[in-house]
Amino acid sequence: MTGVRALFLSACVLCVAGPAWAQPLAQVEGVEDTALLTALNQAIGEQSASTNGASSALRQARNAASRARRLLRSQGYYAATVTPALGAERQPVLRIETGPRFRISSVAAETGGDEDAQAVALDAIELPLQDPLVAQAVIDAEARGLHALQAGGWPDAAVGERDVVVDHAASTSQITFRYAPGPWSTYGEISRETGAWRPEFIARMSPLEPGAPASREDLLTYQRRLDALDSVRSARVSLGEVGEDGHRPVEIELTPSARHSIETGLSYSTSEGAGGTARWIRRNLLGSDETLTLTGNLATLNQSVGAQVSRPHWRRYDQTLFVHTELKSEDTDAYSQDQAEIGAEITREDGRRLYGAGVRLDWSDVTDAAGQRQVITAALDLVAGYDSRNDPLDPTAGIRGLVQVTPATTLGDCECQYLRLEMRGSAYHGLSENLVAATRVRLGSVLGTTATSMPADQRFYAGGGGSARGFDYQSLSPLAADGTPFGGTSVVETSLELRWRVRERWGVVGFVDSAMAADTSQPDFSQIRSSAGIGLRYYFDFAPVRVDIATPLDRRDGEDPFQIYFSLGQAF
Repeated sequence: MTGVRALFLSACVLCVAGPAWAQPLAQVEGVEDTALLTALNQAIGEQSASTNGASSALRQARNAASRARRLLRSQGYYAATVTPALGAERQPVLRIETGPRFRISSVAAETGGDEDAQAVALDAIELPLQDPLVAQAVIDAEARGLHALQAGGWPDAAVGERDVVVDHAASTSQITFRYAPGPWSTYGEISRETGAWRPEFIARMSPLEPGAPASREDLLTYQRRLDALDSVRSARVSLGEVGEDGHRPVEIELTPSARHSIETGLSYSTSEGAGGTARWIRRNLLGSDETLTLTGNLATLNQSVGAQVSRPHWRRYDQTLFVHTELKSEDTDAYSQDQAEIGAEITREDGRRLYGAGVRLDWSDVTDAAGQRQVITAALDLVAGYDSRNDPLDPTAGIRGLVQVTPATTLGDCECQYLRLEMRGSAYHGLSENLVAATRVRLGSVLGTTATSMPADQRFYAGGGGSARGFDYQSLSPLAADGTPFGGTSVVETSLELRWRVRERWGVVGFVDSAMAADTSQPDFSQIRSSAGIGLRYYFDFAPVRVDIATPLDRRDGEDPFQIYFSLGQAF
C-alpha cells in the first residue's frame, strides 16, 4: 500500500512540475515591456527537444528570430533588430532592440469613384490617427468597412488590395483601403415564382422592406429562414439586375424536401415492457409549410393514435399554430384509462426563448383504486422555455429549461378546480473533448385539490425509465390501500450522468437517478430514493442508441435487483 501511495505522489509531482521543465526555443534579451515579452515568448514557442551542440542551438535561435520578427512587425515595430546568438552556456538567445513603434498618420479609402460608398467605408473603418500600427487592428478595420458597405446598399461589395506605406524616417504609416463596391441597390419586388409554396407566405417571411438599401446580411437572414422550413431542402436568395433608381428584384430559388416520410422508434425496458412508435409525415400540406403528422403507438402499457397539424409562421414570423387530437388507452399499475383529447396551441420563438399558450379538452373513462369514473377536463396550458443545446438528440453543451402552468377544471364523476405547476431543466457541460457531464431536474406541484379528487393521468408519478431508472414504473409514488401506485400532488426528480465517448461510435455512461412523488403539494424530500447504473451507447450519425442497466441503492423487499432499458437517443 505504501508503494502505491508513493507512486501516486510521484505522478502528482510530475503533473505539477512537468510544464515547468518546458524550455523556450530561445531566451529573449533587451525587451522590458512585460506584455510584449509575453507575446514574444508565446510566438517563439518551446523547445521540442534539448539542444545538442552549438550548431543545434544556433539553428534554434535563428528559427526563434524569424518568429520574433513577424510578431514585432505585426505590433508596429518595423525598425526592430533581432540578433540570434548563443549565451554564456551555449544556449539559444535573441538580442532584441525594438526601436520606435510606428504610428498611423493617415487613413484613406478608395471605392472606384463612388463618393457615397467612400464616406460609408471611412466612417466604419474607425482607425484613430497616431494609434500603433497593429496588423490585427488594420485587418479588423478593413472588415468593418466591407460590412458597412454590404449592409448599407452595396451588397456586392468586395475587398481590393490594401496598401500600407511605412515611413522609417518619421516612424509613421499611411494606410489605403480599397473596395469594389458594385452598384448601389435597393430592394425591389420579391419573386412570386415560388413553385409549391404560396407566394404571400414566402414574402411574409422576408425581413426585407421594398425600397430600403439592400443588405447582404438581410439577404442571408431571409435565406436561412427559408432553409429552416421543413418542406424546403435548400434555398437561395439573390438580387436580380439593377433597374430604375437602383431597384433590384429579389429572386428566390427553393428546392423541396421529400413530401412524405415515415419515422419509427423502438424501446424496451424490464419495468415498462416493449414499445413501438410510427409516424407518417406529410409536408407543405396547403402551400404554407403546414405539416400533417399521423402517429401510432403500440406499447405494453399504452396504445394510441393521433393526428397533428402544425402551421409555422402563422400570422407573424416565428409563431406556430398547432391543432391536435388523440385517442389513447393506458393500463398501468396505478390506473386503466380510455381517453379522447382535442386541443390547439400557439407558440412563439424569440431566439432561444419559447413562449406558448394552448387549450385542450379531453374525455376519459378511468378506473383506479377510487373506482370507475368518467371525467371531462378543460385546461389552459401556459408555457415558457429556454433552449441553448447544441444538439437536441445528443447535446454536449448548453441548457434547456421549461416552466408550465396549467389551470384546469373537471366535470362529470370528478368535479374540481386546480392549478398544476411543473418545471423541467437540464444542463450539459464538456469536461474534456470526450467527456460530458449532464444533469436533469424536474419539480412539480398541484394546488387547490387532493390527489383523490383529480383525474388519474394528471397526478404526479415517479419511478421508471423516464424518471428514476432501476425502479418499477410509477413505484415511487404514493400508494393506495391495496398497495398499488395511486399518484400524488408533488414530484421531485434528479439525474446526473457522465458520458464518455470512448471511440467514434462507442460510448459508456455512468449515472445516478433520484425521485419521489408525494400526496402533499410540498414535496417530502425525506422520501427521495436513488439508483445508480451504467450504460452503453452506439452512435449513429443522427443519434445514439442506448442500453442502460440500473439498480436501487437501497433496495427493499420485493424490488428487482436491476432494470434494463433500451431506446434511441440519450436519456435526457
